[in-house]
Amino acid sequence: MRKILLALPVAALVLGSAAYAADTKEVLEAREAYFKSLGGSMKAMTGVAKAFDAEAAKAEAAKLEKILATDVAPLFPAGTSSTDLPGQTEAKAAIWANMDDFGAKGKAMHDAGGAVIAAANAGDGAAFGAALQKLGGTCKACHDDYREED
Repeated sequence: MRKILLALPVAALVLGSAAYAADTKEVLEAREAYFKSLGGSMKAMTGVAKAFDAEAAKAEAAKLEKILATDVAPLFPAGTSSTDLPGQTEAKAAIWANMDDFGAKGKAMHDAGGAVIAAANAGDGAAFGAALQKLGGTCKACHDDYREED
């Protein structure tokens, strides 16, 4: 009986570690999928901006709006940086050390995304292109500080 009681905490620890690993993997996959969808949207909108098409811009803006509606806070739990998980993520540990700045950069991205959406919905090609450039700048600013580059 004593052996069984001693084995229970060890089994719980092993099972708990496996659940953490699964949860961490799911978080990393979701985070990567979010940013890939954002990057794909940016690429599509860049094509639209080069030869402005109001309907295509509206369609891409609707996709961007859905992406930006995602709550990304759950995608950044502590312990999921490139320092914690080498080779598994490009998120620098600086994110968690500077969460206020990281959040401000995220807000700037959302604000710039809102301007892209507004310009697309207004059918204003010049404003769309300018807003898209500003949105790209917000992405770069975050990458410069918070993303490991290959």
